[in-house]
Amino acid sequence: MLTRIRLFCIVLALTATAAIAKAQDADDKLIGPVSDPSVELMAHCARYIGEYHGWHYVLYNAGYNTTKEHPKNLDIDLKLSRWKGEDIEHREVSRIWYTGKGITDDFRPPYDPSGIIVGSTMHILFCPGVDGHAAYVHVPYDLKKQALGKEEVMTLDGKEITVANVLENYKQRTGVDIPWFSDGGAKTAFGIGMNVGIPRHGKYYYCVLSALAGGFTAMIVRSEDLVHWETVTVADLSSVKSGATFWEGAVHPLHGDIFAFTTRVQSQDGVVYGTWNAATGELSNLQLVEGGITARPEFFEYKGSTYLFCNTYGPSDVDGYGSVYRATASFFRISPDGASLEYVRSKFVPEGIHYPTFFVAPRCRIYIIYSTDSRRLDHLEARSNIALEKLVIPDPAP
Repeated sequence: MLTRIRLFCIVLALTATAAIAKAQDADDKLIGPVSDPSVELMAHCARYIGEYHGWHYVLYNAGYNTTKEHPKNLDIDLKLSRWKGEDIEHREVSRIWYTGKGITDDFRPPYDPSGIIVGSTMHILFCPGVDGHAAYVHVPYDLKKQALGKEEVMTLDGKEITVANVLENYKQRTGVDIPWFSDGGAKTAFGIGMNVGIPRHGKYYYCVLSALAGGFTAMIVRSEDLVHWETVTVADLSSVKSGATFWEGAVHPLHGDIFAFTTRVQSQDGVVYGTWNAATGELSNLQLVEGGITARPEFFEYKGSTYLFCNTYGPSDVDGYGSVYRATASFFRISPDGASLEYVRSKFVPEGIHYPTFFVAPRCRIYIIYSTDSRRLDHLEARSNIALEKLVIPDPAP
């Protein structure tokens, strides 16, 4: 039977734990901006990539002419920020990729970065904007030399990873023809969703691949080299939300061949959670976190447990970047068998808390990185920043 975590349950949980949540928020520590607010009007889509020789690395998008977050902004750069410990004041921010560089000359700007550090190489993955025929790109970055390597177009089942090819792949596997969204009369889409997490399990890297198009359902894919990918499972989520568009998801190893699975529903209708068996391709324990809203959900490990994070409905009277609906975030601890979620805490940031990414430092210190309004960080006029904050996550009840 389908399990549902209903919105009123979340509200009751928030009420019952109000005193604890208040104490937790008081113990949280806002460190400062990861981005560069001195020159950027828009800083967004941050991904924590990993740690190398004491440096923490984050990729994000930056724009300079408008605060609006949209892949059609032609001034968008891909930036790399790094720092040591909590010394965010001495962070180093560099422009690592930009519109017109390399094989993206004829494409839209670099967008939605993700990646992973393997040895001394940072593997950078990004989607070059909204053109449905623009392919996803892989670029290696040598952390020792701080230098980019040769870019490559990524493939799925032997074809370039473009919106058009991904939707054709889906049609061939399911018989369902998914239309592109229409933008100004032209067939375009906001690129490919491969931008949440890329865990490694055995010899493969895994992620959820999606295209922002009418009714598209997420596909779970894997790769040995982060360039050539193959489809493993086409996720049927109709039992959870029939007719919905699913966009931007993640998988995360739990135990054996069992992964946690999540994706956002492209409406204000929730976040999907479930488990996925990499050996059989079966999706189980599917449930709708109805308090979840349209923003990227993510998994992270902390003190031996796996957690699901997602934005949840919460009040905000701040009119500014990132504040609409995405002012409250909730954390759920996943049961050891992956079948159920336990509400842990929520965090309220009136200036906006969304598109989060996480990392755990020595001595079990956990940090969250998220897009927010600059008024939370430096009291400038409304513009977007990337914030770094240390969190308090309560231990499970004995």
